[in-house]
Amino acid sequence: MQAGVELDPGNRRGPHKLVALGVCLLSLISLSACTGFRSVVPAPLVFEEQSAKILEIAPLGTPKEQAIRKLDDAGISGDFASSPSIYYCDLWQREDGALWHLNVALLFQEDGTLYKTRPAQADISWEKGASATEQAQP
Repeated sequence: MQAGVELDPGNRRGPHKLVALGVCLLSLISLSACTGFRSVVPAPLVFEEQSAKILEIAPLGTPKEQAIRKLDDAGISGDFASSPSIYYCDLWQREDGALWHLNVALLFQEDGTLYKTRPAQADISWEKGASATEQAQP
C-alpha cells in the first residue's frame, strides 16, 4: 500500500450505483427512441367505426396478402395469432402522428379472402341485478 492512501473495502457500492444508473438511463433513452415519445391511446372510435375504416382500406373479398399490404401502407399493424385465418389489427399510426390501439380482428376464408370482422378483444362487463342465488329460487 502507498503511504497516505486509504482503501475502504466496505465502500464498494459507489461504482455499482453508477453502473446501475447508467443502465437505467440507457434503457430509458432506448425506449424513448423506439416510441418517439409517443404514447398509444385507445382509438376514439367504437368497434363498428374502426371496422368500417379498416374495410374502406381492405374491403371484404380482398385476398389476405393484399389486405395486409394495404393495411400496412395505411399505417395499421397487426399479427396472426394461433390461426393463419385471423389477423388482429393492433396499432394504427395516423397521419397526424397519433398512435391508436385498435380492437378489430379480420377473418379470412380458407381460400384466403377477407369475409368478416369481429372485435379482437372480448367485451366483458358485469351486470347489476339479482345474484345467482336469488335467480336460482323459483
